[in-house]
Amino acid sequence: MDLLEGNENHSGEESFRDSLLSFLKETPSVPVREEILLEKLKKGRKSLKLIRSAMDSLLKDGAILQVPGAGLALKERLPTVTKPFQAHPDGYGFVLVGDGQPDLFIPAGMTKGAMHQDTVEAVRTGTDRRGRQEGVILSVVDRARTSVVGTVHKFGANTIVRPRDAKLKADFILEPSEPPVQYSEGDLVVLEITSYPDSLNSPRGRILAQLGQAGDPKIDTEIVMASFGLSEVFPSDVVHEAERVAQETPIAPGDHREDFRDWDIVTIDGDNARDFDDALSLVRLKDGSFEVGIHIADVATYVREGTSLDKEAFRRGTSVYFPDRVVPMFPEVLSNGVLSLKPDEDRLARSVVLRLDPHTAEVLDSRITLSVIRSRMRMTYSKVHDVLRGANEDARYTPWTSLLSELWSVAQILRKKRFLGGSLDFDLPEPEIILDLRGHPIDIVRSPRYLSHQLIEEFMLLANQVVAKELVIRWGGGIFRVHEAPSIERISDLNLFLGALGLAMPIKEGEVPTSKTLSRVLEATRGTVQEKMVHFSVLRSLKQARYDVKPLGHFGLAMSDYTHFTSPIRRYPDLVVHRLLGADRSKPLKDSVKTDISKAASHSSERERAAVDAERMSIDFKRIRFLGDHVGEVFSGVISGVAGFGFFVELDDTPVEGMVPVSSLSDDYYVFQEKHHSLRGERTRKVYRIGDPVSVRIMRVDLERLKCELALEGMEESAGRRRKKTEPTLAAGLVATKPKTESPDGKKSRRGRKGRRRKKV
Repeated sequence: MDLLEGNENHSGEESFRDSLLSFLKETPSVPVREEILLEKLKKGRKSLKLIRSAMDSLLKDGAILQVPGAGLALKERLPTVTKPFQAHPDGYGFVLVGDGQPDLFIPAGMTKGAMHQDTVEAVRTGTDRRGRQEGVILSVVDRARTSVVGTVHKFGANTIVRPRDAKLKADFILEPSEPPVQYSEGDLVVLEITSYPDSLNSPRGRILAQLGQAGDPKIDTEIVMASFGLSEVFPSDVVHEAERVAQETPIAPGDHREDFRDWDIVTIDGDNARDFDDALSLVRLKDGSFEVGIHIADVATYVREGTSLDKEAFRRGTSVYFPDRVVPMFPEVLSNGVLSLKPDEDRLARSVVLRLDPHTAEVLDSRITLSVIRSRMRMTYSKVHDVLRGANEDARYTPWTSLLSELWSVAQILRKKRFLGGSLDFDLPEPEIILDLRGHPIDIVRSPRYLSHQLIEEFMLLANQVVAKELVIRWGGGIFRVHEAPSIERISDLNLFLGALGLAMPIKEGEVPTSKTLSRVLEATRGTVQEKMVHFSVLRSLKQARYDVKPLGHFGLAMSDYTHFTSPIRRYPDLVVHRLLGADRSKPLKDSVKTDISKAASHSSERERAAVDAERMSIDFKRIRFLGDHVGEVFSGVISGVAGFGFFVELDDTPVEGMVPVSSLSDDYYVFQEKHHSLRGERTRKVYRIGDPVSVRIMRVDLERLKCELALEGMEESAGRRRKKTEPTLAAGLVATKPKTESPDGKKSRRGRKGRRRKKV
């Protein structure tokens, strides 16, 4: 078709504007390359100038968009998304589309100056050779950070700050600070961003604070906090408001607040815990049933909607836990003061009181009420564990043996029911880091899993479930903790892997299994050599839990209604749930609660992810420092993850991880088999996959990039040759392989913690 048909009477640039717009309206929803448009529109050589002028005019007016590397398009025809951007150290990245949709791959050079975690507007341009959805970034909608942490480097007359985060590719040009700040080569600093990167200019910034030298373990947490914009310091107006409400809020029963101060109520927390936001009580009623009380600190009475306290808590979203400190959501006068359910002190609470069948633990009756409580004793997990296993040696706990035993009997019934219903049980203890006075790790152990942890867990889960059902009854919605079913693609890959082990799930192609089906897979391998590889793989197939205004269910817990209610001191969604429970039911929810619940849900999900990333980084600092003390030693471990560039190994006796590069596997050429979570040798057919036991030597650690390189025992020489080739370009903070040292009597020294399973080197 002649694109100018019907427009013969139009002349010049206007004619080409109309034709260009008409053509773009009729094309599929993808950009059209300029050369194609020119070929379609041109009417002889003289028309090219008019066509280009028409394009420039439309671009200037905003009538059409220039999509980098793709062409021109009408914006309304493009399927744009506005989502967070996840950058990769190699320059490319992904726009995290979410909602079960595939992420959008953004090639290097098409990022429009976007930095890691920025919110961007992006458009899909097609599919790349690997079958990924590909696109480009049109604009940066919201910057995720106003500062970065980096290292000062001088290059002649110029000074730059190189970000510690490898995902932030651009070096920042240092601008003068007022007043002037003294700094030296290699100093770690917090840099305030004064201009962001774009396609033409380097980013710039000025020094806000000096942190010190990278080798000092005392500043590890400061580096993490600065990297994530966290602060232990609260604004003065927030502190003053916290002090005022702590003093002025009466702690007494009233018309709508019951008096439970004569109940036998106890708290059970960690040995070093300072804020106690949950407590338990239990009495046996005359009919044989149990009345269980789950008492949670009444934060909502102290923190009113729209106040400075509320706004700051919303901004933080959650408390953040580091190996050496906590960054709380509320000032200490609240979090460790009047909100903490300390023994022998009256406290305001919101209590979930349940009457349970003693044999089935079914909820026979329930009520949720404001209360005043008085904890009788501050108990610890370790001591209660001793009581439950009949090994109590602490006389203070003896009078409470009956109460704890009955709580445990109910918890066991709840636990058994939960797993029979399909709740997934991953035994993945957290690392516990033991630091010296300098902040250097002297040991990393697996946190013990006590019976008392299970006891508390069951009652908190029960309270969260009961409250979620109440929200649905009262409001038909609210704020919920949701965990959606895994995607069909992830399940297909998982079942392919399980099939190779003879554990394939009995599901049809394209079908998502129930959590009960996955639970059976976990239980079938528990205690076997396949346990770790299967549990790791199942865990990786699941989606991430988040907050939502709709009760979408919790796949991992096999619950249709679930929320977070039990930790309002340290999680903002829990505070919102408390407000919903206290809202006036005679009014519409939007009139009774001022909080934007949808915004609170999405923001809390984002803050939770940031907190998890910060906590992981702080652990990685200590992990790398710990491994740096054992360079050259051999340890046994298990493969915990496999990628095209190598595989990760978690050591047996210490919950720390390092990576074996595929280039160090010198006995064959290994091919990554993504769906099987494995690397397979082309000639030897040797396979390295998740869960396989291996022996590895710690070759080197990189404190700047928080990486640890391992080598399989027997392949250290090839790893060493690879290191020599790359050593000139390695980042600062590298600790190279230690030579094998000998003691004065000529025997090889034994480095490492006593009792560690390892081979002598």
